[in-house]
Amino acid sequence: GLGIANAVDLIRQTPISEFMQLIAVMLNGEKADGESYVFNFTFTDLAETYILSLENAVLHQRNGEPAINANATLRITHELFISMLVGQAGIKETLFSDDISIEGSRLDLLQFFAMLDPPDDVFNIVTLFSHAIDTESECKTTPLVRV
Repeated sequence: GLGIANAVDLIRQTPISEFMQLIAVMLNGEKADGESYVFNFTFTDLAETYILSLENAVLHQRNGEPAINANATLRITHELFISMLVGQAGIKETLFSDDISIEGSRLDLLQFFAMLDPPDDVFNIVTLFSHAIDTESECKTTPLVRV
């Protein structure tokens, strides 16, 4: 397995849209039950905005123009956001630091991040490689790397 602290370089290379999907997986459904939030995450170094909306204990994400009805808009660098989510930078300290800009409710952001389960300390990475397609058009895959 690969420790989360050692995976930061890999996470940096992950497209933001996939990283946002990871946040949806980290969402604790029991804690999110009955909650409703909309947040804009603007990555200042990438000039990209992602909108996360939580409803019915399901987190949806999209890229685009910020939502005007957002509980909060967070302007942060990609690097600091990763550090915050993998536990290298404290969420509470980061949200109240001068390194980011927040419009709206910091309390709503804290409550949202409190609904996320911490990432596993160690996880497996399996990369699939398509090596053959048979006559029935089924793709056969072979594990290429397991770290």
